Amino acid sequence: MLSQVFGLLLGAIVCATALPNRNSSFVRIVGGKDANIADYPYQVSILIDDEHACGGSILKSTFILTAAHCFVTESRVSHITIRAGSSARTSGGTIVKTKKLYAHSSFNADTYDYDVAVIELASALTFGTGVRAISLPSASTSFNNGQTSTVTGWGLTTNDGSLASILQVVDVPLITTATCQSGFYGTAITTRMFCAGVEGKDSCVGDSGGPIVTNGILIGIVSWGDICGQAKTPGVYTKVTEVLSYITGIVGT
Repeated sequence: MLSQVFGLLLGAIVCATALPNRNSSFVRIVGGKDANIADYPYQVSILIDDEHACGGSILKSTFILTAAHCFVTESRVSHITIRAGSSARTSGGTIVKTKKLYAHSSFNADTYDYDVAVIELASALTFGTGVRAISLPSASTSFNNGQTSTVTGWGLTTNDGSLASILQVVDVPLITTATCQSGFYGTAITTRMFCAGVEGKDSCVGDSGGPIVTNGILIGIVSWGDICGQAKTPGVYTKVTEVLSYITGIVGT
């Protein structure tokens, strides 16, 4: 069952208790290592009241892709900013204000179906070292079981511990929608989801909304899961190919 909120946000505006059927496991990207933002320049930190709440991916200089569950209760745009271009969670890079938030109208806070949102920035990012857009897949892009994918984020570092100070990265094997349905979560996995992970390597709380990338293509958004880093409970991701028309309808092609 859906028993973990990856999106337990640390800002007071977004309240994960809106999802009472999920428990939290406070750990970081499992099995990861310190990363340099120059190697993952599409990664940003989404801040609510100046505190890291979720990850996100740069699609264009004024658009960030993230998860809808990061904003499960009313989040006024004036409280939301992003930090781009820094490996450090609390310093460096550029802080940019939000102009508008688009959360998918079909997002279901109980099932996490259609877990996708777009942030439009109030001013454009300046691309350079550590700040760069990631490519979206085409609608026909397909992926295979076991294909290596890369997840990045600033999740919590230990149970009941603190957030990672430095960006973390881990490579995980992809698990297709059909395989995740039949072997792991059953009907909780919709056609707009896939899984990834292996024992000891996973995404987790604090990584929500962040990217999972294969061959330089953004294939998914960190969404939900059960116990982090366990073989039988891999991380679940929003499948970008299945929500592509929604994304491009906002940001363009």
